[in-house]
Amino acid sequence: MIIAGCGKEDDITYSNTPVIGLVSISQDTIRQYEDVLSIRISYKDGDGDIGFENPEEYALYVRDIRLEAFDGFYVGPLAPPDAQVPIQGELNIEFPSLFLFGNGAVEQTRFEIKMIDRAGNESNLIETDFVAITRE
Repeated sequence: MIIAGCGKEDDITYSNTPVIGLVSISQDTIRQYEDVLSIRISYKDGDGDIGFENPEEYALYVRDIRLEAFDGFYVGPLAPPDAQVPIQGELNIEFPSLFLFGNGAVEQTRFEIKMIDRAGNESNLIETDFVAITRE
């Protein structure tokens, strides 16, 4: 689940390539299947073209470092699609059911996060601190 907040800045200029930053992570230890991990990121984009109208197109990509591939997440347009305005804001990414891959009592992981705007510009890559996933 993704929750977005957006602000329009009239006299500010940003790069047309999205820039993201890590704001917070809800906890450093979670119980598998029970706790929800929330990661809050900030974004800035010079022409406001983050997010898609089509829910089958992804703007946000997150990779659990235990896996090879990024998972894509839908983000709706964060500014009107034809607006071309600089935007900044924050997104909250929630992971409701993380789990252990192995048979151990605990696993450590981190998350890598990036965004891609409608023009195909890829943001910087950010990485969280380690999170411990526990069985109990």
